[in-house]
Amino acid sequence: MATLYWLSLIVGGGLALLSIFGDLLEFDSADVDADAWHVLSLRTGTYLLFAFGATGLLLRAAGVGALWGFVAASFAGAVGAAMSVAVFRYLRRSDSGDMPEDASLVGLPGRVVLPIQDGGTGKVIVSRAGRELELLARAFDTESAAPVETWTEVVIVEVTAGTALVTPYSDAAPSSKT
Repeated sequence: MATLYWLSLIVGGGLALLSIFGDLLEFDSADVDADAWHVLSLRTGTYLLFAFGATGLLLRAAGVGALWGFVAASFAGAVGAAMSVAVFRYLRRSDSGDMPEDASLVGLPGRVVLPIQDGGTGKVIVSRAGRELELLARAFDTESAAPVETWTEVVIVEVTAGTALVTPYSDAAPSSKT
């Protein structure tokens, strides 16, 4: 039983650490949950395994019997998974961290990191308050002299539903002609 607890603790803890360091290093999360299947996500499995392994090892070290230790560890894993689902469902429902119509981004210059396709989307990075934000981006106006796919520097004209509408920086920059 100890091997199962150790394996669960190492896998769950490893995935949790990878997630934490991924957030600190600003890597994109690979956890793509379909709305109805949050219970089966990698994130939920991470919390289940970690809680199961940690509880099982602690109870084993405390001298609790194998059967009761397994039952308690299973219960702790289920509670950890359920708490994970509940917390992330609340965060998604309350739009925590979303920027659907952030007017403070309008007028900021951005750097294109994923080319914007004509009629499609790309990604831009803008700096605000010392932080770099990565946003989905669409062309605000495709009547520019340069093709949309060649834009490298842009200005945010509007933000709608979390997507920045942008125009090339050269078109938005004030003319120095007098």
